[in-house]
Amino acid sequence: MLIKALTGREVPSGGLPMDVGTVVQNVGTVVAISDAVTRGIPLIERVVTVSGSAVREPKNLLMRIGATFADALNSCGGLSSEPVKIIMGGPMMGFAQSTIDVPVIKGTSGILFLSQKDVNYRKESPCIHCGRCVEACPMGLNPSILSILGERQLYQEAKEEYNLLDCMECGSCVYVCPAKRNIVQYVRYAKAQNAIQAEKEKAKVAV
Repeated sequence: MLIKALTGREVPSGGLPMDVGTVVQNVGTVVAISDAVTRGIPLIERVVTVSGSAVREPKNLLMRIGATFADALNSCGGLSSEPVKIIMGGPMMGFAQSTIDVPVIKGTSGILFLSQKDVNYRKESPCIHCGRCVEACPMGLNPSILSILGERQLYQEAKEEYNLLDCMECGSCVYVCPAKRNIVQYVRYAKAQNAIQAEKEKAKVAV
């Protein structure tokens, strides 16, 4: 999306930014590269945003890789209320965690502690084909179909006929879905299954 907005170039389906002569990096990665190249310092720490309505004092923390979410929480004064969901990453693309004894890794950009008022736990229901997810998708995909194919384990069809791999898992489709479909989860699983199948085929060729 950034490449298209800034340069007018469009990354082809199944392609990479390099295919249109660009490289996209976030600030944290650029700093890590600078530290490694100019100062000889490996990636041992990173800035982590700790936020959410259940946190007493939300902060940006410079944390060592390997420190736990519990350490981050203690540095923010603990909890102001009981969290019902803990997410590593952002609210749209992050991954839910089952414990705070999780280490900070190089990809941990944020930790969210969400209270009940922030989380909608409505039960998932069948797709009603309203088209809201299609309108919201920045990649021009059909998320409803991808979720249905993922649910029915038709992973190859999702990849070959509906451009599964072009999904960047932004979560916009889930946000607008009135049926509360777990679309991103279906997509991630379908991608993983396709990757597993590809590895099996490579192994057969090698043999």
